[in-house]
Order: sequence, then structure tokens, then C-alpha cells
Amino acid sequence: MNMYRIFGLNISSSLPLPSLAVPDPQPHAADVVIDYGTTPKTLADPRIKGVRYQAAHGEFLLQVDNVARFYVQDGSHITIMPESGASEDDILIFLMGSAFGALLHQRNILVLHGSAIAVNGQSVAFCGPSGIGKSTLAAGLHQRGYPFLADDLCAITICNGRPAVIPGFPRLKLWADTLKKLDTCMNQLKSVRWGVNLEKYFLPVDSSLHTPVPLQAVFILESTNKDVLTITPLPGNEKIDPLIENTYRMRFLHGLGGKKDHFKQCAAVAAKAEVCKVVRPDKGFQLDELMDLVATRFAL
Repeated sequence: MNMYRIFGLNISSSLPLPSLAVPDPQPHAADVVIDYGTTPKTLADPRIKGVRYQAAHGEFLLQVDNVARFYVQDGSHITIMPESGASEDDILIFLMGSAFGALLHQRNILVLHGSAIAVNGQSVAFCGPSGIGKSTLAAGLHQRGYPFLADDLCAITICNGRPAVIPGFPRLKLWADTLKKLDTCMNQLKSVRWGVNLEKYFLPVDSSLHTPVPLQAVFILESTNKDVLTITPLPGNEKIDPLIENTYRMRFLHGLGGKKDHFKQCAAVAAKAEVCKVVRPDKGFQLDELMDLVATRFAL
């Protein structure tokens, strides 16, 4: 078992994770244990069922055909039951996504579906629907020298009364055309989607940050058929709903039972951080122009 420090947690894992292993601080010090074992086929009393998942208070079960079952318990244990022929890379894709998202929900941590970077000791997050450019924007700004914090799972905690982004897995998920724009060779990169050629890849990134970084702003990305590129700060009464709508796997919370606390968490973020709507043309990403606009807005 290797010990890792990810999302502010000491994680002991039988499966090698895409993060630097750290010395075990002391025996039995793991906040989360990930190991291989036998999982239930179904939950005894699920509150909600999806095509691939079931959720109940303190329990989450994910079934991925030809890969594995993932059983997540009480925010402290993930049991993986691989199917024959599944590789560790296959397993990691779903472990780092839905399984860890459910675990963080169980630990009562707000998880936005977004990416985040650090800026002058503070953090900014980029949220929005799949394919809108969250990871692309974070990758471009990271290439400009801003420290990377999170991609896909953007975990937020409260530190000294302020929301803060917790550093996550040091990987970005990027489309092939984005990697070309960033002059990044994809020959040695691993495909993101198991068994499906979607031309999307994991890009390892250097991450020097290991503690939560106070959250300055959340950018909600949208697209339009017009040739416009704008950033609009939202007033206080319009800030909470976009955070709720961009929560990672919001449907999991219906089964896990954390909706009441989740609203309070979103309200806490809205009270202390700016929430801005970013509108970009749907044809042509205009990455450099968008980065310049974000940099100007917050004097990056």
C-alpha cells in the first residue's frame, strides 16, 4: 500500500495513483483506504438508482461493464472489484471520477464540476457543461505559469471562514486539438475514455501546492452563436444557482442524503467569492483572447 496526499486527505492505496507517493506519517493514519476486494452486487436499500450506480446514506456502488465495481463507504473506504482483463488504467479513469466524487460528497465536501488554478495566493475556478473549455482554459493559464489545482473534480472546503480549493489529482483532461494549440505532444499520453476513441487525453501537470487555496472567483462558462466574448459578475441573489447547477454529479447527492448541507456550502461560496458568467462564441475557442480577458478582469 502506498500513501498519497490528495484532496487534503491521507490516502492509502493498493492501486498506484497519478500523484507522488508520500511517506506514511504514522501507522493507521490513512483518512481513506483504497483496495481490491469483493463488493456487493447491489445495495440493500438504495435511495436512488441510475444505469451504472446506486446510492444510499453512507454507501455508493458504481458498476462499469468490463472494468470493475467500485464500492464507496462512509467517505473512508473504496473497494474495487475488477472484471477479468481490466487494466489499472481502465480502473483509474472511473476511480478518479465518479468514485472519488462520491467519496468527497460522503465527506461533506463541496465538489464542483470544474478546473482551478492559483493566482497570487488565491484560486479561481472554471465551471460549465462538458466541452465548454474548463480544462482548456486551466491548461492555457497553467502554461502561462499559474499553479494548477484541480481538473474535473474541484473540491472546496471552508478555511478560516473562507471557501478554498483543495488540490486534487495532478492531471488535466484535454482534447487532441487543444494539445495541438498548446504545442504539447500526445504520443506518450494516455486516453481518457476506456474503450472509446474520443481523442481526449490525460496530461500530467506539475503541482507544487498541497494545502487549500482561498477561492477568489468562480467563472461559469457559456457559449453563444454570436461573436462576443464577455465576463459579467453576477449579483448576490444570482450566485448560488450556478454553483448548484455545476456541482459534480449532483444526482449522487439525492441518494447520499447531502442536499441540505450542499445548499449551505454553495451559499457560503457565494457569500465570499465572486461568481462571474463568461460568454464565448461557440465556433472557435479563442483561447488566447479568453485568457487575456480573464487576466485583465483579475489582474493576473
